[in-house]
Amino acid sequence: MHVTHINSLYSESTQLVDYITYPQRIHIVSDGGMAVAKGIKIMPAEMVDYVLLGRNGASSGTAEFIKELTSDDSLRVGLIVAAGGCVWTGYSTNVIKSDKYPVHQITTMGVTQVYAGHLSNRIGKFDYVATDSVSCISGHSAWFTAQNLMKLGILDAVVVIATDNGTSEEYLNVFGEYGLSKLASEEDDPYIIKFRLGQGCNVTVFESVASLEKTGNAPVANVTSMHVASEVHTSPLGISCTGAGYRKVIEGVDTTGIDFVKTHGTYSMDNLIEGKLIHEYFGDIRTINYKLRIGHTMGASTAVETGLAIIEESGTFLSLGAGMGNVYSAAVVEILK
Repeated sequence: MHVTHINSLYSESTQLVDYITYPQRIHIVSDGGMAVAKGIKIMPAEMVDYVLLGRNGASSGTAEFIKELTSDDSLRVGLIVAAGGCVWTGYSTNVIKSDKYPVHQITTMGVTQVYAGHLSNRIGKFDYVATDSVSCISGHSAWFTAQNLMKLGILDAVVVIATDNGTSEEYLNVFGEYGLSKLASEEDDPYIIKFRLGQGCNVTVFESVASLEKTGNAPVANVTSMHVASEVHTSPLGISCTGAGYRKVIEGVDTTGIDFVKTHGTYSMDNLIEGKLIHEYFGDIRTINYKLRIGHTMGASTAVETGLAIIEESGTFLSLGAGMGNVYSAAVVEILK
């Protein structure tokens, strides 16, 4: 599966959010034009537009690339919006209902399907449109679907857009309550290493050999092998001590000749299990992690982080992901440069 275009949006700086139950610093893209007093600052749909239009740090040319790809009527192109567990209707999941029932909880992911259809109509002509929500591995899950659709000959190319509202109050409070994200009260303690939540968006375009022959696009990377699997575990926020999910996905891909591993790495006890398995399979191999640098961008994380490795590294690597609900992903990526 050939990667012919990749572009991401994320923040490396942090900002203190102290109006929530568990105050903490977050990687926020911008205070943007629609900043509000509470909830996320930039809607996921707005982050998608930033990447498509080349704004707020995202490089330019993505919208033009997609429009040109989909303008060829001889190519069958798909669009998958991978959105983690985000809510798209507003800045938080709380919508005023009435004086008697002042808050109505919008079902998570309630209208992403509507957004995917709306987006497809804006950016090109697509032969397949879908959404993918598998928590933190949503990006990889959509990549896996893209690979299978092209292997089956159903599509010639697939555009995957991965994002999430990783800095919503719901995420910040849940992860703060369970002691997974670094709280403001822990900032000055050098012995406490935890991830911070962050906003991110990634757009990746995959093309088959047939598509490359028609478009003439040059691949920047090849995803040579992928697998997605789950394990049974009592906690939806952690991984089992045996690392059964990681074992499944590592054994499900061809890791011959990899040079390094991009870990999921949440800087929790889960790191020890992931690290032990990596050492068991690959010995003293080099590992990289992006969560201290850009935060945990939730449903976009596997796509954003794999994209960063493609742009900044060289060689062939294994990209791992783990998500709430005990789902796991592995992608073997050959960087072409």
